[in-house]
Formats: sequence, structure tokens, C-alpha cells
Amino acid sequence: MKFTHTRRAMTAVAATVAATLLLAGCAGTAEAGSGSEGGEPEGLKIALSNGFVNGWRLTLIDKFETEADKLKEEGVVSDYSVVNAPGENSATEQASQIRSLMLQNPDVLMVIPASSSALKPVIEEACTAGINVIILDADMETSCGTVVRNEYGQWGADSLEPALEAIGGKGDIVINRGVVGSQPEEAFHARQQEILADFPDVKVAAEINGFCDSATAQKEIVGILGSLPEIAAVPGCIGGMGIVQAFESAGREAPVVVFDTDGKSLKFWKDSGIDNGSFAALTDPGQVVAAIYVALAKERGDDVPAEVVLPLVKIAQEDLDYWVAELGTDEYAAIAWDDASIEAALEALENGEDVQAPALQK
Repeated sequence: MKFTHTRRAMTAVAATVAATLLLAGCAGTAEAGSGSEGGEPEGLKIALSNGFVNGWRLTLIDKFETEADKLKEEGVVSDYSVVNAPGENSATEQASQIRSLMLQNPDVLMVIPASSSALKPVIEEACTAGINVIILDADMETSCGTVVRNEYGQWGADSLEPALEAIGGKGDIVINRGVVGSQPEEAFHARQQEILADFPDVKVAAEINGFCDSATAQKEIVGILGSLPEIAAVPGCIGGMGIVQAFESAGREAPVVVFDTDGKSLKFWKDSGIDNGSFAALTDPGQVVAAIYVALAKERGDDVPAEVVLPLVKIAQEDLDYWVAELGTDEYAAIAWDDASIEAALEALENGEDVQAPALQK
């Protein structure tokens, strides 16, 4: 869906009249950017609202700021801002934050929501105000927003299938689950159960709730390791470094694990000399750069689907040296999306094909 600046102004005026929308009148005074339908956008104001901060999100924010600075030098962006909602992933506080951002009259509003359901009303307010809305790293149906995300069921597959291949499709495994009860984890785990149904020689000896955290996974494994048979693999929601440390502390051989994609974990993998088919798989903080170019495509008037699903970060043994050299200790691996690769991604989606990540520039 295209939001030209003419449409933005018209919608904002209409919103001013609508008494039910508290902030719409502010949008009526917006000084829109100078992009136009069919032409290259320029002078855009972009705002990013983030629900909470962790290491993965910090990498995402860094990628956003780096790309926004580049586009600012090119004149595509005139100004940008990043605001992290206070509190612990509070949808109420983030909704208030988004309304404050709307007062700044952004052309593009990018949101990583604390809650897809609770934030839908304020997202609809932004839509009504004529703002080009991009929702990141979440699933949300809106009247105008475009979702850019990874697919959690695919993450479940990417976090299991390489392990099954490494162990030859047989042996005892432990499933490392994420935040049990959350929608992403349900999709993640359900896909893994579907895959395991086709591997009768693989036995799930136990499940742990690792919460996608290495230290938690280590603690959970330590608590049950004495009762476990020989374990061939511990696939699931990352945590590989802690799991390996738990096995080594017990004097047992490290199984195939799924490492985090941060520099510290990957360096541990390399330095430990583990070469048993272990791998790394995680959602992509680089999706924020992809989202910027999706927003620009909408500004140009290109056909953009309501949802843009992108591949995850996957790191195999042969790419380990590259990423260890590339990343800082707390930095997470990110796919290097750009305008050309997103153009190819949108074309693939239009043709019903899978999106391919751009190749590593080694």
C-alpha cells in the first residue's frame, strides 16, 4: 500500500475532523517529505519505536542507525530517531511513546511491538494519520502497516534439521525450548514436533526450558545430566555455549548444539574446536535494514505485500572464521540487506518464491 505525501496530508485533515482520534489533528500540520509516487523518495523522517532492550536489539538499533546515516548522506532521509520504551516490555508505555513520536510527524514509523494485540489500536491511529507504518519482528494485522519479520516455524526448522543431519537421523536428543507459552515459541516447537515425527530413530530423552539464554540452558542441563543417556544433540533455542560447558564440566563429550549468533558465542565455538556438526541459527537483527528498504519501496509506490517474511541467520562451520573476525563480543550476526536484495525479495514474494538472503561478502 502506497502512502504518498499528498495522501498523507489528505488523511491527516480527515483525521483532524474525527473526534475519536486524539492525535490526528497533529498530523494535519505535518511537513511531509518530498518523495512522490513513482519517483525516488527524499527528505524522509523515520522514527523507530523499540519495546525493550537486549543484546540482539542493540545490534538491530546499531544497524538501523548506520543505514539511516548512510541514507541521510544521500538525501533520502532528512532525520531519524530511535526511542526505547521504558519499563520491561510494557505495551502501555510503548503506546504512549508511539503517540509522542506521532507528534513529530514522521513519514515512516517503524515499530518493534511489546505486544501485537495491545499495540494494534495505536498502530491504527498512525495508519489513520497517513504514516507509512512498518512492524518489525512480530505478527500483526493492521489496515495499512507492513510486517517485516522472520518466521518462527522456520526458526524451529533451522534450529533442528542441521542437528538431525549431523547425527545421521538417529540417537537420543534433548530439546531446548524457549519461552514456553509465548506465540513464537509455540510455532517454533510445533514445527520441530512435525519434523521429529519423520525421524523414528531419534528419541527425545528430555526437554528443558532454556528461555533462549545460554546461562539458563546450562543450569537446566546440569540439573538433569546425571540421569541422561548418551546425548547426540541438544537442538532448539540457541544456548549452545552454556550447554557445551555443562557437558564438559560433567566430563561428557559435547553433543551437537545450536550456538547463539553473537561474537562471544561464536568465538567460544571456534576456540573450543567443536567440529561435530554444531551450528548457529537465530532471527536476524538485519531485518531492520530490510524494513527501511521496504518502507522506501512503499514510498516509491511499488507493490509491497502486507507481510514480508525473510530468512534467518544461519551459520555453519565453514562460515565460522568469517563471523568471528567480523563481530564484536556482544554483536550479533546480521544479514547484509540493501535496496537491491530487498527488490529481489519483493519480486520473489510476488512470484510465490522463497526469499533468498544475499551472499556473504567474504
